[in-house]
Amino acid sequence: MMSEKRSRGKIIKWTIYVILVIVILIYLYPIWIIFIIALGADVYERIPPELVPLRPHLKGFEYILTNPSFLRWIQNSLLFTIVVTFGSLAIAIPAGYALSRIKFPGRNFMFWFIVMGMMMPLVMLYVPLYIQLTRMKIINTYIGLLIPVLPSAYNVFLIKQAFDALPEELQDAAAIDGAGPFTTAFKIFLPVIRPIVVTAILFNVVWNWNNFAWPLFAAPQREYWTLPLGIFLSTWSYTIDFWKLAAGGVILFLPPFILYIVATSYFLRGIELAGLKR
Repeated sequence: MMSEKRSRGKIIKWTIYVILVIVILIYLYPIWIIFIIALGADVYERIPPELVPLRPHLKGFEYILTNPSFLRWIQNSLLFTIVVTFGSLAIAIPAGYALSRIKFPGRNFMFWFIVMGMMMPLVMLYVPLYIQLTRMKIINTYIGLLIPVLPSAYNVFLIKQAFDALPEELQDAAAIDGAGPFTTAFKIFLPVIRPIVVTAILFNVVWNWNNFAWPLFAAPQREYWTLPLGIFLSTWSYTIDFWKLAAGGVILFLPPFILYIVATSYFLRGIELAGLKR
C-alpha cells in the first residue's frame, strides 16, 4: 500500500516537472527566435524554418551599434527611464503613505479613484495630452516628454498596499517616541518596505526603458528619439531586414535583464511582501 502511494506520488511529481518544463520552453521560445533572427536565421521563407542559424552573422548588431545616433538614443532612454522612474516613485511614496496612514476626509474615494486610473489605458489620454502640450508649446521638448508620465496609479497602489501590510504598533511606537509623519514615513516605514520599492523600481525601469508609444507621440523629432524609437524608425522600411530589427530587440532586452539578475533577491522578496495582509 505504501509502495503504491510512493509510486503515485513520484508519477505526480514528475508529471508536474514535465508540465513546468513545457511551460518554461513556451516562454523561452519567442526569446530564442528573436536571438536566432538577430544572428541571421531564416525563419520566414525557409521550410522548415531554421531553429539554429546555418550562416550566423552580426550585421544587425553592427548596423545598430554603428548608427551615428546610437549614443543619443541611449542618452535619451537613460534620461527618460531614470527621471520617470524615480520621479514617479517620489510622488507615489508620500501619496501611498498618506492614503494608508493619514486619516482625512475623502481618503477612500481618492484611493478608489486612483485604482480606477489603473484600469484606464494610458493611450486614451494621449490625444488630450497632445493638445495640452501643443497649447503649452512644450511638444518636442524634454519637459513635454518627461513630466506628463510621472504620475502612476500603479505605483501609488503598490506602495499604499506595502504600507498597509505594516502593523499599527510600529506607527504607535514611532508616535510615542515623538516621530512626526515625515520621520515615520521615510525613516521608519520606508526602510521596512525597501524590497517593495526595489520591485517597483524594477517594474518601472522595464516599462520606461521599453516605452515606445509615448516618446513617439510627445517628442517625435529625431533628437528626442529613445532607443526603442530609434531602433524601429531606423530599421523599418518597405523592404525591412528583420535581422536588424531583431538585433535591436536583443540590445534593448539586455539592460533590464541584467538589472533583474542583479536585483533578483529584492525582486522576489518584494513579491512576497506585496502579498501580505495586515
